[in-house]
Amino acid sequence: MVFFSALKNLFSRRDKRTSNASSLRSKKKSLSFSNGNQQHNSDKSASDSSANSTTNSSSINGHSFQFKDGRRYHGISEVSYVLPNDDDEADRVHQQHWILRYALQSNYRAPVTDMLEKGITVLDSGCGPATWAFEMGEAWPNSTFHGIDASCVFPENIKPANVEFVLGNIAKEIPYPDNTFDYIHQRLLLLGLTDDDWDNALKQLYRVLKPGGYIEVAEPDLQDLENMGPTLRKLQYTMSDMLNSRNMPNKAACEIEDRLIKAGFVNTNLKITPLKLNHTDKTGKLLWEDYKHGYLNLRPVMAQIVPEWQDPEVYERFVTACGIEAEQTKANVNWYACYAQKPAL
Repeated sequence: MVFFSALKNLFSRRDKRTSNASSLRSKKKSLSFSNGNQQHNSDKSASDSSANSTTNSSSINGHSFQFKDGRRYHGISEVSYVLPNDDDEADRVHQQHWILRYALQSNYRAPVTDMLEKGITVLDSGCGPATWAFEMGEAWPNSTFHGIDASCVFPENIKPANVEFVLGNIAKEIPYPDNTFDYIHQRLLLLGLTDDDWDNALKQLYRVLKPGGYIEVAEPDLQDLENMGPTLRKLQYTMSDMLNSRNMPNKAACEIEDRLIKAGFVNTNLKITPLKLNHTDKTGKLLWEDYKHGYLNLRPVMAQIVPEWQDPEVYERFVTACGIEAEQTKANVNWYACYAQKPAL
């Protein structure tokens, strides 16, 4: 597989890079495999972080952000996303994409390969720093890819010719006409959507999908892991309590198929894949690295449920202990991926 294509050369001309970009690319190389659905990779996003010890509000390139304890977050009150959106989190999301692709051996499940080859219009809903959209854009040059996110964490100027981005809150209004897209992809928004947001977002996605087109939604079940011990259970159920406190569904993964049907989609196809967490092989170890990194970035909101986790060292020791337990019990995270269609006219 060719990992460093023309897109990598474009990224290499950026003036600013974070200190760990090269190590991420090394890990990216280690995930090489042969797959007919994917051919290329993208590089790190062009987002820049700032560090303040106190909470501040700021505007970067006309977009609203706020800074808390040295981390950058979105500054949009109607957006529920709880993770930071700075360089460290962008690096994690890039690496997470490569790990998931390696673990799942594909970037998608919907039967759209022939369509992508011929040329279709695709939406990446909640695209974040755009790793999926970039890689898909390179792999399928006859198709056009549009990424949408509420925060400007995607590269605005450096991108493949067939990839475009817009700012927009999918839970409010998607700024595209009815029946625009042949295929819609969305994953890992369980930390960004309330219960009402899920309903509103799927209504919007239904509207912009063409009749007969495919939608694919994927999420992990972050409450009930397979083979989890008491330490990991505390972490997972604290996550559930945190989500519930924000009116965010704690079992969004298990509800995907029902929510798609409720929104009017038909011909659903659900697959549940257990992902190894810190055991058995390289995939399990890499998934744990991402899992731990994500939970460390969630410490501020997790500490609202367990006050002792306000201390970063106490919290990191606890999360590290979860990894040791997961290795011993051979815990798995269940990955739910469901695709469906908008009824044909």
